[in-house]
Amino acid sequence: MIIGIKQIHVKIKDINRAIEFYQNVLELELLMAFPEQNMAFFECNGSRIYLGKNPEYDSKAFIYYESNDIQTDFSKLKAHKVEIIKEPMMIHKSEETESWLCAFKDSEGNILHLMQDK
Repeated sequence: MIIGIKQIHVKIKDINRAIEFYQNVLELELLMAFPEQNMAFFECNGSRIYLGKNPEYDSKAFIYYESNDIQTDFSKLKAHKVEIIKEPMMIHKSEETESWLCAFKDSEGNILHLMQDK
């Protein structure tokens, strides 16, 4: 039975550039890094983000990070001159909540998202 997400692999091109982006721009906690093996692992609220360069696997992941303040986080991305795909926008509204989303590229060209339920 699946009970959650343990780890997500994200394909990278340059391990040092990717570590800098995930650590300093996204402000995720670096758990361990093995630059000589093109691998790094970050903590993300109970899930691991695995940055890796593995020629056997040609896949990319769309990751939707949860934000508690999408406007502030979006401003930080812009301040770091991150390539923005979609500015924050409401994508769903119910009687209880509004779901907001923005999309951007990481240092390796992967498309990532921020989401917030307000």
